Amino acid sequence: MTGLGIRALHKSFGHQAVLNGLDLEVPLGSLTAILGPSGSGKTTLLRVVAGFERADRGEVTIGSRSVEDADRALPPEQRGIGYVPQEGSLFPHLTVAANIGFGLPRAARRGGRVEELLEMVGLSGLGGRYPHELSGGQQQRVALARALAIRPTLVLLDEPFSSLDAGLRASVRSDVQDVLRTGGTTAVLVTHDQDEALSVADQVAVIRGGIIGQCGTPQELYDHPVDPAMARFLGEANLVAATVEGNRVVTPFGALELRVDANVAATAGPAVALVRPEQLAISTEMRGVGLRASVVRTQFHGHDTVITVHPDTAPGVPAITVRADGDLAVADGTEVEVTAVGSAVTWPATVG
Repeated sequence: MTGLGIRALHKSFGHQAVLNGLDLEVPLGSLTAILGPSGSGKTTLLRVVAGFERADRGEVTIGSRSVEDADRALPPEQRGIGYVPQEGSLFPHLTVAANIGFGLPRAARRGGRVEELLEMVGLSGLGGRYPHELSGGQQQRVALARALAIRPTLVLLDEPFSSLDAGLRASVRSDVQDVLRTGGTTAVLVTHDQDEALSVADQVAVIRGGIIGQCGTPQELYDHPVDPAMARFLGEANLVAATVEGNRVVTPFGALELRVDANVAATAGPAVALVRPEQLAISTEMRGVGLRASVVRTQFHGHDTVITVHPDTAPGVPAITVRADGDLAVADGTEVEVTAVGSAVTWPATVG
């Protein structure tokens, strides 16, 4: 069943087209991340779904109910949507409990719903505090609880973690993910953070050119991007000249298995191959089976080390990124051999 349906959606501001016939289906009870660079139309899409903006053309359905089409557009309060804005936007003069219960009928505020939500988001006992007495992560949990208070059919989250520091952001988004999944809530998360989208969502939809450029599970998008530009957008990507020979791909790192890809039909001959940094290994032993290169930069991240190497024996091959174990230490200037494992997706050499 569909929790949210968006069909042929158009939206312009003056002469600037933002959404150009966008289609998207969000399964019931799922968390879908809308991913795209700044200015791609992510927030505009969310505002149209919420009813804050009127589409120029197209249809929005929530469940089996049309909330916007050519004939009418329901106001936000009639759409059954919970909305979590970027900064939480809590009322500073109201307590946590009053913020959560703001949209509820008076009887419901006294009926235990607020306490239930406080427990759900891990803030039991804090209902009497004011927003300024909470941490940033706690404030975002209150904003989520307020959005869930009306038992919405759909929850929209507009970059709700962007103002939090990196460590807190990971913790809070994990908590929010657990709350949404426990309740079986259909949710749409807008973000420009690829790691965030890939780590928390059941489905990721990438906006580009005012339409959905690709939509699928996080692993589908990461392993099978539709083109090199999508590969670069969805993570670090080594895109190298290669040759398709039967069921294998000959790359500067050696031969890899050709990854079967429904998005692109591989043909024999010159190609562009995607090899992710984690597929690569480096060795100071020159065995003549991979790419000979020199280390130009090493970045230690604790859990892993990102090493940039410059090819010595393959003219035209760009700098290569290798992601290795955190305890691997190689000095700049060290000569190494780079080999690859796994499979590679390819595109015709004319695709860039």
